[in-house]
Amino acid sequence: MGTTAAPAAAGGFRTTLKRGLARAAGSVPGEGATYLIYHRIGGGTADELDVATADFTAQLDLLADLPPGRVVPIDEATDRLAAGRRTPSTVLTFDDGFADVYERAWPLLKERGLPFTVYLASGHVGGEMRWEGSTAKGPAAPGLSWAQLREMADSGLCTVANHTRSHARPVLLTTAELDGCNDDVEEHLGTRPRHFAYTWGVPVPHMAVALRARFRTAATGEVGRNLPGSDPARFCRVPVRRTDPIDFFRAKLYGRLVPERAYARIVAAAKAVGARA
Repeated sequence: MGTTAAPAAAGGFRTTLKRGLARAAGSVPGEGATYLIYHRIGGGTADELDVATADFTAQLDLLADLPPGRVVPIDEATDRLAAGRRTPSTVLTFDDGFADVYERAWPLLKERGLPFTVYLASGHVGGEMRWEGSTAKGPAAPGLSWAQLREMADSGLCTVANHTRSHARPVLLTTAELDGCNDDVEEHLGTRPRHFAYTWGVPVPHMAVALRARFRTAATGEVGRNLPGSDPARFCRVPVRRTDPIDFFRAKLYGRLVPERAYARIVAAAKAVGARA
């Protein structure tokens, strides 16, 4: 079990920048389905996708205080969109299947009764989470076990979804990767995944037919909300990062994602000139 990362308040320039950008947030809940992306919780790394447990707790407290029906299972959000409803909905998603989701996020989610989805790279269950460019590129991090996944799924709060079997790079996405993950989940949990998330958030257009045949939805890493008429094979999501102060996190739920988009532009510009972002 890793150590808990420092709170986002200690995040330096990025946190300060986000506090300023958060002032541009709207005050009206964003319409449609907002998919929040998490990866690790309290893993003790400096990766931006490793959210400190204290910050995650504050975020869940904010979500738990929303009116009933705002934080919903992925299938309920999908049903609302299919019915043409623009009702504000928040869907919590965790990519990959790190064990710290069970160790640190699950007790907090269960306590608050908040539903969530785990996009699982099934070939790493019970082993180490390690692949090129992952949030596990530092010290070895364990994956969830099937027993942990079964406990969460049996609660009715957790939906287990497909994230390929090996966490295959987008250029290596195949039907074998999709079916292998589906088969693993069905064998161990008794259900076949109905939802998918692209690895690295990158859509793979030539796989669209295969994905539509297997899943209700496929989620990308493109920033945005999902409205009636959105392509269910290209749903957008909104990342949650280690250096997000609570006001910036709150801004993800309101308005037109102006702070999130502005931050993405600043990061892209910094990377273009070789700065670390």
